[in-house]
Amino acid sequence: MIGRPTAIALIAAGVVLTATAMVLPWYSTAYAGGVEVVVRAWGTEILGKPGDWPAGELSPWYGVPVVVTALLLVAGVWISRAALAGAAGQLGAVGVIGALVVSERGHAVEQQGDFAVGFGLVFLAVGTLVALAGAVAVQREAAA
Repeated sequence: MIGRPTAIALIAAGVVLTATAMVLPWYSTAYAGGVEVVVRAWGTEILGKPGDWPAGELSPWYGVPVVVTALLLVAGVWISRAALAGAAGQLGAVGVIGALVVSERGHAVEQQGDFAVGFGLVFLAVGTLVALAGAVAVQREAAA
C-alpha cells in the first residue's frame, strides 16, 4: 500500500506534468497545400492559411477543464475526495481530447495531409495516470 507522502508526491508529479503539457503543443496536423494547424492548450494556430480557408481560427481552450481538475488534485492533498474528483475529471478531459485527436487525424488523412502527435499530449496522458494513482492512494489512505 502506498503511504500518504508517496501519494502526495504522485499528485504533485501529475500536476507538474499537466502544467508542462499546458505550454507544449498538444498535437499538430499538417494538411496538404502547406497549411499547418498547431493545437495548444490555449488555442489553435493556423500557419500558411490560404485565402479560401474559413474565416477565424478555432480556439477550443482545452486548457480550462484541465486547469480546473489540476486545482482539484492540489486540493486533494487536504481533501481526499477532491483529488479523486480532479483525477476523474482530468481523465474525462483527456478522453475528449483523445477523441478529437483521432478525428483530426482522420480529417488530415482524408485531405491527403500528414499528422503528428505533439509532446504535450503525451505529457498530459502520463500526468493524468500518475495523478490518478496518487488520488486513489490518498482516497484509500483516508478510508483506512
